[in-house]
Amino acid sequence: MLAVGAIAFVYTVVMAGGTLTIPLYVLWAAQFGFGPLTTVVVFIAYVVGVVGTLLVAGSLSDAIGRRPVLALSLALTALSTLGFALADGLTVLLISRVLSGVATGLITATATSAIAELVRGRRTAAVLSTAANIGGLGLGVVAAGVLAECVTAPTHTVFWCYLATCAVAGVCWLVIPETAEGPADRTACRRPRIRRPAFPDGASRVRSFVASGVLVAASSGVNGFFSSLAPAFLRDDLGVSNFAVIGVGVGALFISALLAQVVLPAALVRRDMGTALLVVGMIVIEVALWTHSVPLFIVGTVFAGAAVGTLLRHGLSVTDTLCDPGNRAELNATYFLFLYSGLVVPVLLLGFADQAVGTRVSSAMLAALVVSTALVGLALGRRAESTNTPDTFSRPSTHLTPVEENHE
Repeated sequence: MLAVGAIAFVYTVVMAGGTLTIPLYVLWAAQFGFGPLTTVVVFIAYVVGVVGTLLVAGSLSDAIGRRPVLALSLALTALSTLGFALADGLTVLLISRVLSGVATGLITATATSAIAELVRGRRTAAVLSTAANIGGLGLGVVAAGVLAECVTAPTHTVFWCYLATCAVAGVCWLVIPETAEGPADRTACRRPRIRRPAFPDGASRVRSFVASGVLVAASSGVNGFFSSLAPAFLRDDLGVSNFAVIGVGVGALFISALLAQVVLPAALVRRDMGTALLVVGMIVIEVALWTHSVPLFIVGTVFAGAAVGTLLRHGLSVTDTLCDPGNRAELNATYFLFLYSGLVVPVLLLGFADQAVGTRVSSAMLAALVVSTALVGLALGRRAESTNTPDTFSRPSTHLTPVEENHE
């Protein structure tokens, strides 16, 4: 249990670094003189770091082990944090965001795989991985918002405090054991190269895996909005100026995603439930933006967050069902590639459309894109279920719910 807790803590700390910047964008925008589109570019720099790492080194821990990759992720997180603390212009922000993205790309597949290898039961492992991932994202934005409201020079102080947390995570890393069952000659696999995304065997299994990937990509569109332009929307369109409130408002997405893992019965952690929550959440958020209602915005955020948590946990459970010991990180990397690739198009669309047609119309376009993508993923999943043949079940079926997949 100590090792699992240490991995989960390290995972949480690194993920928190990905959202620590969110409440501070408005301060950097005023300090360095950039607008919403540049804010989107800074956010996309993070996504580029994540996606590039998943493509080049997503399965690195299968080759060299989990512990070295966890250590590298922590080191890059600390380096990016130092860059944010000392940032004196847009260039340093961009470089630091790329480094933060690389750290995230390294740890997502690695920590998820390590937890699955230490914890008995796919459902428990999926809950712990999702809790560390989403919990870290929520803690990062809430902590940054509260600190920004309470301390002087928040664009510096927030990161010095976070750097101390990274040091604690480094101590926790010392008790993490090696869990990978990779090749005996690990040195032969150390050369980085761009890998094609990995998929399971069997057409029906591929469709089910892709369906989960498309759904988590749809939910990522919501994450992208809240991770880039939501603070500016809260300030400019809903009249919220308190950094702590902005942090909690954005953090509500990740907090509700985390709580969905605990509150929702396992039987409800399904594609259809996640899609329904996502549709309701996007509709309520849109109504809030058009009516300038902060309470409605929070309600919509809670529904959307529950959808994010439900779809992520379901997808992790499906992915773990398909993993072999030797390619666990590789398949997890492909799943997270779906997740982070889903951030790019919606956020870019929102950034350009916000300048061309305004906040309300651009947010409606984002909502339409997210909902339509989710419906495509749901349709793919149902098609996979309807086309199962007897040979499909020679390995565990990927459309099962976490209850059916639980082998504890």
